[in-house]
Amino acid sequence: MDTLEVAVPRSRAYGLLAFAAVLVVVAALSDSAGRLLAAPAAVAVLALAVRDLRSGPVLAAGPQGVEVLQGLRRTRVPWPQVERMRVVKDRRTEMLELDLGSTLALLSRNRLGRLPEDVLTDLLAIRATVSRDSGGSGRPEPG
Repeated sequence: MDTLEVAVPRSRAYGLLAFAAVLVVVAALSDSAGRLLAAPAAVAVLALAVRDLRSGPVLAAGPQGVEVLQGLRRTRVPWPQVERMRVVKDRRTEMLELDLGSTLALLSRNRLGRLPEDVLTDLLAIRATVSRDSGGSGRPEPG
């Protein structure tokens, strides 16, 4: 395996769109105080849904490094700057933790749409392939 793309789960985006529609209905049927609370929430949820539908993959990895979508920005880091990749577990959930030098990315199963262990296994395989192909430096040779 030499590339990995983890797309945003479409069901999550469609769920956010449905929730935004419910909030719009609540805002329309509420008094002014209810509108003051529901309308901005509807806009925020709609923005998240649009981001999920249009943003591309949550996580991408290839010979050049790792790219992670965090909020509204993408962080691209070459393999030598990736300090640690692991699965962090607590009582309720598991998360993929990527220490990208100056940035720490935490990606849940819900955000990935896959088990974090499976994604970590794929990332480690890609990193090993890149490291092996470039003589252990973690950087692909120019080619």
